[in-house]
Amino acid sequence: MKANPSKQYDDMAELYALKNESSLHNALYERPATKAIMPDIKGKKVFDAGCGTGNLTEWLVAQGADVIACDISDEMVKYTKKRLGDRAQVRVADLGKPLDFIKDNSIDVIVSSLVLHYIRNWLNVFTEFSRILKKNGYVVFSTHHPHADWHWFNKPNYFKKELYSESWIINGKPYPVSFYHRTLASMFAIFRKTGFFVDILLEPLPIKEAKEKDPEIYERLLTNPHFIFFRMIKNPS
Repeated sequence: MKANPSKQYDDMAELYALKNESSLHNALYERPATKAIMPDIKGKKVFDAGCGTGNLTEWLVAQGADVIACDISDEMVKYTKKRLGDRAQVRVADLGKPLDFIKDNSIDVIVSSLVLHYIRNWLNVFTEFSRILKKNGYVVFSTHHPHADWHWFNKPNYFKKELYSESWIINGKPYPVSFYHRTLASMFAIFRKTGFFVDILLEPLPIKEAKEKDPEIYERLLTNPHFIFFRMIKNPS
């Protein structure tokens, strides 16, 4: 069994698009943290690796970036194209495969928002990120916090890389979702092997507006991290 994000997100695309706009975890926790650690992107070539329905893509364009965006889900790409029009290059692509539509050393910043936990082999991903990124370019990404997932799913072995599965309830309907758990040490091993230096590691708190939306989740996130964020530099000089 393996994660199948294309089918997962194709199946719930319409409802997910609405939920993602304003959900606490996305709008008031993940996106503010991602934006907070983003380097200056005005006039830069940015690759949005796993754009979903284009919320962050639109923000990148508004900051003055020249954006290439991709997602593995056909339906998600349709939403992003509708949102952005011709303001960004948007296409269907699998991050687990070669990014042959992007030239070597051509990207200034790569951003990947809550995507990489769906991919089993990170070595291939970060090897490609290193290939397309300019020297001293940045990768900014968020993913599931490994300890939080292990604790939440009550698994017996934190150190075992394995597929976790759950159901998201959207408008009363369950949607199966699967992703990979991996340790923090295994993440850093991949970073070192592919030539990336971690500039910022962030375990954020929700912004204050989250308390009004859902006090219970807000209080939980004040004491239990849900996501972890990295800003990394390629081959820093």
